[in-house]
Order: sequence, then C-alpha cells, then structure tokens
Amino acid sequence: MVAGRRIRFSAALAVVVLSLTGFSSGHGKHGSGGHGCSSSKSHGSSSDSNSTSSTSGSSKNKKSDAPAHATVVSCAAPGRTKAVLQVTSDLDTQRTVDVPLTFEGNAGTVDRTSVRVTLKPRETQTVTVPMVNAGKVGDVQRCQVGKIT
Repeated sequence: MVAGRRIRFSAALAVVVLSLTGFSSGHGKHGSGGHGCSSSKSHGSSSDSNSTSSTSGSSKNKKSDAPAHATVVSCAAPGRTKAVLQVTSDLDTQRTVDVPLTFEGNAGTVDRTSVRVTLKPRETQTVTVPMVNAGKVGDVQRCQVGKIT
C-alpha cells in the first residue's frame, strides 16, 4: 500500500510542477499557442548579442489596442550609440505614433528616449533611435520597447 501512495503522490506532484511551469499536453494542436514550453524572451544571433525583441501591447489571448508594434533590430553597444527598430502599424489608417525605448543595463535603466513615427496603414518602417546620453553606452546590455501610443 505504501508504494501505491508514493506513486500517486509522485504523479500528483509532477502534474503540479508541470502546470506551474507552463506545460500542457496540447493533444496535437500545433500552432494554437499556449501549449508546451514557451518563453517571451527573444534570443539574438551570436553576432549581435545586445539585441532583443519586444512587442508592445500584444497578446495571443486578447486583442491589442496599441496602434503599432516594434521590434528591436539592434541595440546600442560600445562604438554604436543608436538602436535600430522596426515599427509596424496595426491600423488601417495613417497615424503618428510615439515609440518609447529604454536602454537597460545590469543595474537598471541606463537611458530612456522615444521616437515619433508616421506610419501609413499596415506599413513597416526601420528607424534609428540615438541615445540621449551617449557617454553611458558602455553600460547598455539590452533595449526594451515600451507601450506605443
């Protein structure tokens, strides 16, 4: 009897651990999102370890109210005091949006700025965002896009 209880306890414990870490069976629902292991972090290429990706106001489970989304193409690094973003309109009308960008380091925020972009319906633009305080470029580890308005 004791061995049966151990097996049931181990099985229950495994289910709890897997559910807390975001795993589920999925049952063949490929591409439906939310099944298996997932991570919101983007892994940059080995040639540009300071770049990260971020979207603003997006979620698979709810409709976004943000007028656009942005992806960090490259972040500031020693010798390069600018970030490059791709900004894409999510609207069917032309709109000017403000894209906030935070240059982050190990100790927190290094610099913060924003860029104003006018986008045609569903247009994507590549924009360059210079640091305000370029002297702190050595402290920058990653770039994070804020909520686009």
